[in-house]
Amino acid sequence: MSGDRELGRIAAGQHGLVTFGQAREVGLSRHQIHDRVESGRWRRTRIGVFVVSGAPATWEQGALAAVMAAGCEAVASHMSAAVLWGLPNCLHENVYEVSTPRPRRVRHRGMRVHRTVRFLDMEHTMRKGIAVTTVARTLVDMSGSMSVEQLGIATDYARRENLLRLPDLRKCVAALPPAPGRRPKRIEAVLGARRNDYDKSESGLEMRILRAIVGAGLPEPVQQHWVTLDGQRRRIDLAYPELKVAIEVDGWRDHGPRSAFDADRALDNKLEIADWDRLHFTSAFTDRQIADTVAAKLAALGRSSRPDQLERPNAA
Repeated sequence: MSGDRELGRIAAGQHGLVTFGQAREVGLSRHQIHDRVESGRWRRTRIGVFVVSGAPATWEQGALAAVMAAGCEAVASHMSAAVLWGLPNCLHENVYEVSTPRPRRVRHRGMRVHRTVRFLDMEHTMRKGIAVTTVARTLVDMSGSMSVEQLGIATDYARRENLLRLPDLRKCVAALPPAPGRRPKRIEAVLGARRNDYDKSESGLEMRILRAIVGAGLPEPVQQHWVTLDGQRRRIDLAYPELKVAIEVDGWRDHGPRSAFDADRALDNKLEIADWDRLHFTSAFTDRQIADTVAAKLAALGRSSRPDQLERPNAA
């Protein structure tokens, strides 16, 4: 019965839910799982997801069950994420919305599944024990169904509750093209109204390069990685620190002045002395060229291009 005790502990942290995989991991056989369902000790709520007897039914329980059923990389998103964050004018619905990077469409009763490119690390988190898009990504995903005024109200609320920073919203919308249900221009209007010096091109190239890398299924590099070189701290736009690979974003606006140009060359020299490999990208590179170049560098270093085989470092 130690398996039942362990599952009870797991269910207590998952709104009363356990998955088929979790039950098997603690030693229950398929027959034992089936017996618990038949006896009423468990109730199947979605494929491979069960409610332990006695657990109260809540909206959060249904949201987590939907996320679990959609796969290990799925997260609550869109209106479901907005409800989890408590954003104004966002109401509980009978249909749960989740997003997944899986290439095939997942169909489940009472669920609306959105397919997207692989999420950046900064775009998903945990809320009430449920994997969910961040407030910034949620606002971007909701921009097609909310007006600029409604988005502004939600943005101001999230800022007051310390759930959102404007730079995170700016990064999230950067380089994301319009799509069904997504209107980046509305987010840009919200940002523009809240910062007189807002420049929608800021961070755009860096984020496009980052999305090109991650969208190709490559490991996500660390953003704004700090290193100490010759006794001074220097910032690298994107980096694989454990491989000592620096990815520099050469935007004309940021690197045009002579002083900035000279500083960049000095940084290049110091990185070279410290045995860092460097890749440089400009706006002229296509997403395919960016992804192919990074993939070739990882292969040359003898490292897999699969994200789950490259240890994620802690950003400095």
